[in-house]
This record gives sequence, structure tokens and C-alpha cells, in this order.
Amino acid sequence: MFAIAEGFDIVIGNPPYIRGEAIPDKARLVAAFAGFYKATADIYTYFFHKGADLLRRDGLLCYIVSNKFMRAAYGTPLRAFLKRQLPPLSILDFGRSGTFDATVRPLVLLARKGAANQALCAATVRGGAPTDGPAAFMADNGFDLAPADLPDSGWSLAEPALLQLRRKIEAAGTPLRDYLKGGIRWGTKTGLNDAFVIDAATRESLIAEHAASADLIRPWLRGRDVRRWRADWRGLYLIFTRRGTDIARYPAIERHLSRYRTDLEPKPRRGAGPGRKPGSYKWFEIQDDIAYHRAFARPKIVYPDIGTKMRALLDREGHLTGNTCYILPGADACLLALLNSRLLDLWFRLALPCLDDPFDGGDMRFIAVGMQHTPIAPPPPATAQRLATLAERIQTAKQSTPTTDTQPLEQEIDRTVFDLYGLNQDDIAVIERATGTRL
Repeated sequence: MFAIAEGFDIVIGNPPYIRGEAIPDKARLVAAFAGFYKATADIYTYFFHKGADLLRRDGLLCYIVSNKFMRAAYGTPLRAFLKRQLPPLSILDFGRSGTFDATVRPLVLLARKGAANQALCAATVRGGAPTDGPAAFMADNGFDLAPADLPDSGWSLAEPALLQLRRKIEAAGTPLRDYLKGGIRWGTKTGLNDAFVIDAATRESLIAEHAASADLIRPWLRGRDVRRWRADWRGLYLIFTRRGTDIARYPAIERHLSRYRTDLEPKPRRGAGPGRKPGSYKWFEIQDDIAYHRAFARPKIVYPDIGTKMRALLDREGHLTGNTCYILPGADACLLALLNSRLLDLWFRLALPCLDDPFDGGDMRFIAVGMQHTPIAPPPPATAQRLATLAERIQTAKQSTPTTDTQPLEQEIDRTVFDLYGLNQDDIAVIERATGTRL
């Protein structure tokens, strides 16, 4: 093009946004971007690769794109590609500021092809559009990040002091996947909640019709029912017909579920029409094989998969949970105190995928792939007992009266956790500046 053989000096663009699930001809993407392709990636990620192909060495690329690639799992190949072949010179994240009339949260990224090991100037807009323009905003609010501050696992445009504190927290802890032997488990996916989730009146009716129905009906928590330190149970139950259930022993439940049979039947492979996803389960069974179903009956920590803050509780009532929740089987009140602490709240904001700016009301995704890396500092026995006692007192108070002021107890947890992870007053001051609260 234009007799240019070695590539362009500048590539500027505002790529389109099409979710990976909605892209019809994936085979062409696989062929064109071998080694970079990711099935769930938004199509805008491939425009970075194409833009780099069009540039000469030391050429500049400037895109306005969604900020989601910085933390989303689908952005992993793009983050690695940018660091190694198209290192950013600056990133201005407009987040929730409303600067652009767009359905996504945009950022402006400027990169130079082949310029490795260079510092990046970054800034995030909060509280409305910049009044003096982007350049002036960057000059007043930007800060430098080193390449090491942008790991392939996820980028956080946080000031160096926060990133240094994150590394200190991680050095003091053991990843949750190793600390907790029971692993992180997903809630129950029925495939059709309308059929399996019932209220108290329906439960009583089924038991009155056939007493054995009680054996299969368990209390049910949705993600929205899981509050911080307590359950806001709404009197819902799950008909838990897991794999191998002999439905003939439960005629009342069979009759109830049969009303939904058309929508409960598993679809054939690549099948269309009504029904649940293809599988070997029977029409009256829960869709997914919950091999760890006994874990629900034991004490466990429960938390929802999304929120502006961690909302964990310790469940000893044997609740089943929906697939918008995760459970930590075998966890105790000490771990509950750690997960709900101010220190790990900061780590979540710096490390987990987030739908918006985590320091400006954005929703974090507490999914297992990120949560498994949560650094848990193993407490000495006396500290563990102290944290457990405080957490139990808070949960008991909140479950009894949700409006109870437990701040003094929570602050005591925070101070204990700061000591456990070896934080000093300067570290605590960093947290205070980042969160806008006194500790």
C-alpha cells in the first residue's frame, strides 16, 4: 500500500467489539492468529496483532479499546503479546468516567513496536471526564510503571506503592489452593431453576403428598442471598436429584418435575429446540455431576462470584448454593476473618478480574481461577484462635440483627491481619490513601 514495504510509522484505530461467542467463523481466526487465538476473546484483541503487523519497527500504535483485556482471562495472550512485541508507552483508562458515549469502559493505549523494557506512564480517570483534556490529566495524574509491574496474569494500573504492597502480601502468604486442601468448588448448576428451586409452600405440599420427598429437598442460597458475614436466606429450597437418584421412590417429586419434562430433557448433540445442554444425565436429575455433593453438608465458607467487595460467610446449616456462588469445603472461621479483612480486600482489588475500576465501585469477579492465588498467611495457633473468635462474634451478631455495628470487631481483625502479614505504618498509610478510609 502506497509503496510502503517496511511498514507504517503510525497505526490509529478504534476496533469493533464482538464477543468471542458471537463470532461465527472462528476457523479463519484460528488460521490467521495461530498461537494468539483464544476462543472467548473479543474480536478487538486481534486488531492489536494486525496493527503490529502493519507497523515498521519503532512505529507507534494508538487504539481506543475496552479496558477489559487488562484483567479478563481472554486477555492473557494479548497482554503477553503487548509486553513482548508492542510494549505500551502510555495507558489512560477512562473507566466509569463517562468521557465517551460507549457501552464499554474505554482506555487509550499508545505503544511502540519492538521497544522492550521501557517504562509505561499510566493513569485512571475517576469522578467525571478530565476538564483540561487527556494530555493535561496525564501530566498531573500519571505515574510510571515498570514492565515487571504488568504480569501476564493481569494488569492493574495501580501506583508503584500499591504494587509493592501487593508483592509484600503475596510473599507473606501461601496460595489459597495450597492452604485449603478441599479446593474451591462451584455451586450447583441445575440447568432449569424454575423446575428444581421451590418455595416453602411447595416443599410442604410435596412432603404432605409423600413424606420421603423431604430426603431430596435442601435449603438453597443464591448469590444475592449471601451477605457479608451472614445469609439472607429467602426460604427457598432445591430439589437435589443428583446422579443415581431412584425417582420412583419419590412420586411427588417426579410428578412435580414432570410438568417441566420437555425443558428438562437433555438435548442431543448439536441439537436445537427445548431442553438442557447435552449430557448423560436423566431428565429428572440435576444437570451437572456434583461429585463433591457431601461438601455442602459440612461447614464451609460461601461467597458470591461477583461484587464490589468480598461477601463471605461460614455456613453450618448445610445450604446448597447456586452456580453464582463458590464454596470452600472444610474452611473455618479463621479463614473467614482473613477473606473479609481489609488487607485481602486490597489484594482482591489489585489482582482479580474486574468489570470496572475496583477502586471506584467496580464489580470484582471472585472466580476460582483468580481466587486460588489469594495469599493466605498461615497464622500461629494463638492468632488463628483470635481471628476465629472475632469472626464468630461478628457472624453471630450479624445473623441475629443485620444492622448490628460490628466495626470495632472488624477493625480488631484488620489490625491482627496487618501484623500477621508484617505490615508497617507506611504500608497501612498506602491502603488508607487507596481506599479513602482511616484504619
